[in-house]
Amino acid sequence: MATTDNRLYKILFALAVLLLIALGTYTYRTHHENESIKTALSSEKNEIELQLERLEAEYVQEIEKGTAITIDLEAARERITRLKDSVKRLEPNVAILARLRKELVKIKDEREVLASRVYILERENTELERVKDSTLQALNEEMLASSEKSATIDQLNENMERAAGLIPTNFKPSGVILRSSGKQIENDRARRVDDVKVCFTLPQNALATTGVQSFYLQVINPDNNVLGLKKKEQFGDQELTYSKVVSFNYKGQELDICELVDANEDDIIKGTYRINLYNNGIRVSSGEMTLR
Repeated sequence: MATTDNRLYKILFALAVLLLIALGTYTYRTHHENESIKTALSSEKNEIELQLERLEAEYVQEIEKGTAITIDLEAARERITRLKDSVKRLEPNVAILARLRKELVKIKDEREVLASRVYILERENTELERVKDSTLQALNEEMLASSEKSATIDQLNENMERAAGLIPTNFKPSGVILRSSGKQIENDRARRVDDVKVCFTLPQNALATTGVQSFYLQVINPDNNVLGLKKKEQFGDQELTYSKVVSFNYKGQELDICELVDANEDDIIKGTYRINLYNNGIRVSSGEMTLR
């Protein structure tokens, strides 16, 4: 009887050892598989971030071209920037990555549509440039042949009006600290900045209208709020909310202009600001700045 009990104990012990080995093997494999899954999810998240960065860079390049759909491009770029910033803060899991993949597909589809529109606009602009050049050449020839042709005179007047337009250069917005002495110190830290300063240059133009004139300055903070006066002006069907009226006395010579927006300090926050300059209802310059 004792021999039988000993054998039974040995068998039970052996079974217990086998169960422990099997449990250890299963635990190891499960842990290894979980780590592999985490690594794969993290890798896919990083890949989504890279794709968003590439799309954002493509939009920046097209925005710099200044096409008729620049506003649409800027809106699409801002959505990508917000999504990219949120992705960085997310802990990857299957559900989150599934939603991100769907959102990325939508963004890529929108990118293709906008890219197609940009391509069409560029092609149309190229054709317009070709037609304009050939038209100007034909008009010049007609002017030599007959100065009394009304069509030629009208076209010449239109060209003169376009050439007489004031197009600002060296457009530069910046955050500034205002000292009691009146000194202005540029700074990019939102908590230290007291106001936003915008500088630009009006080039020499003998054809441009001289005298006292005004531009409308618009500064939009990262929360999409207009800084400064926040007044509205109607130009036909377009309503413009502006930050400040920039008045100047243009005498046909190069003129450097710098203006403070007189912003409310509560509106000065971290992020990217959009700055636009309008001559009546026409945007003649734009730029961005970022406060940390």
